[in-house]
Amino acid sequence: MVFKYKSVSVLILASMAFTTLVYEYYRKRKQPQITKKKETEIHEVIMFSPNDVQLKKSKYSRCAITTSMDRILYYLSSPKHNLDICMYVLTNMDLAHAIIKLTYRRINVRVIMDADMAFSQGSALKRLESHNIPVRWMKSTNLMHHKFCLIDTMDESGLTTPVAISGSLNWTNQALSGNWEDVIVTSQPSIVQQYKNEFEKLWTQFKPIGL
Repeated sequence: MVFKYKSVSVLILASMAFTTLVYEYYRKRKQPQITKKKETEIHEVIMFSPNDVQLKKSKYSRCAITTSMDRILYYLSSPKHNLDICMYVLTNMDLAHAIIKLTYRRINVRVIMDADMAFSQGSALKRLESHNIPVRWMKSTNLMHHKFCLIDTMDESGLTTPVAISGSLNWTNQALSGNWEDVIVTSQPSIVQQYKNEFEKLWTQFKPIGL
């Protein structure tokens, strides 16, 4: 008889434990899943040189290009939310096409240019404006000599990695293939924030071209 009661007690305890496990399983399933931010750090230096004659095929260009150019095009094709560009002069069509392609994916693009260089020979200004990309400038005797861009700095979802790209490089054929130039790509938050602050300040101060 004692053995019988012990067996019943064991079955009751096992049943209670099983019920608890099932309850916890379904309770956790009903809780909203929190997507964690993927921690990604980006720190890269890209060098350009007139001696870089080794060319490669790239999915980002119809022509064979240098490894350095391929890296720049890779980053310009990577935004998931926004791309902000502050560039003294922009004449290279591969880079212009990469920017325009972002609009087909509904990526927010903003561009700041130097007032004189905006209408220089070969400027990409008209192509950008024809795709409704807002471009701003300031008529001034002072140069807007910045050369940087920002990727995904307006995304508040926490699912992207904000990046700043800056250096001596103008986005011209001469700079990309005929000069010694440098570019640094970084996701270091304090650096990215400083560039973001500068862009937003200029975007407020500068006016749409034509005004």
